[in-house]
Amino acid sequence: MTAPPIKLRSPAELLAVIPHLLGFQPQHAIVVMALRDNKINLTERIDLPTPDRVEEVAEALVRHVRRETAEAALLVGYEDTAGQSRPLIEALTERLRAQGVSIRDRLVVHDGRWRSLDCDRPSCCPLEGSPLPPPADVASTIAEFIGQGSSPLPDRQTLAAQLEEGSAAQDVADLIRRSGEVPATVADSRARHRLADVWARVLTRSDGRLAVADAAVALQSLKEASTRDGLAAVLIPNGLDLNVLPEETQALVDACSGAIRTAEEEHEVDTTPGAVKSRLIDLCRHATDEHAAPVLTLLATYSWWHGDGALARVALDRALRCDRNYRLAQLLTLMLDEGIRPDRP
Repeated sequence: MTAPPIKLRSPAELLAVIPHLLGFQPQHAIVVMALRDNKINLTERIDLPTPDRVEEVAEALVRHVRRETAEAALLVGYEDTAGQSRPLIEALTERLRAQGVSIRDRLVVHDGRWRSLDCDRPSCCPLEGSPLPPPADVASTIAEFIGQGSSPLPDRQTLAAQLEEGSAAQDVADLIRRSGEVPATVADSRARHRLADVWARVLTRSDGRLAVADAAVALQSLKEASTRDGLAAVLIPNGLDLNVLPEETQALVDACSGAIRTAEEEHEVDTTPGAVKSRLIDLCRHATDEHAAPVLTLLATYSWWHGDGALARVALDRALRCDRNYRLAQLLTLMLDEGIRPDRP
């Protein structure tokens, strides 16, 4: 999640913000925050590695921080057992300082308490640590996140579980099978507008359940890579050069954009990134593994563009579990592994 403009005045406030940036409460992990011009420019989370992989993981994280031309970094280790994150924190500290990146603070969170590795004042950082702040104590700090609809989940597993197939997925798969497994066509104007109307309903629903018929048509349409890319262009205006798409897909983009505008004019529609992601997650839950890779990758693309690397990652995990050869999912995974972020216009 992209951070709203807020000022952090203490380590406790920083720790309160991290779950909102990630979308879940980190566990058994390290969080690296790169700072430039005294602003958080990158938040990266990775599971704590086994001892034999500490150096490898440290090298990868340092590459990501340096790519941001960071001036400083914050390191936070989330431990299951005391001292578990220390080897990686020390390896990162050594490498970042060697690259001219100053270490603003190094925090460790364990068993509901936190402490700074670089503070030896008992009044400030007792050896047993300080309790993590309850939400009421940092209400003003996280208010902007809550206002954007942020509600961190308890852990990464819960985030990933949101994308698994739901109770309606088999009904959708049965309908697709009965229709003959033929993707929705965009070859003629009438078909394009029918498909545009379906996608407008999928992307602007404010309440009620996603219709099985709409889910089936939407998922089928994404089997065509050009249609998937056209929907990405609808979701991320100016994120893709439309000239690289076939003419009929460009026409579909126009039809979908028009249908969505009409829906927004007729109804009060929440079009914030959080609301759009929620609707795409619902569509993912309507997909069995056989049909899931394209929509999961579309969700990952949208999430990556909006700075939600955690959701993008779990979407790609399921996409590649469903189809390990799905090329766009492979490419996006590589980009996340290398810490590459979208080049916004």
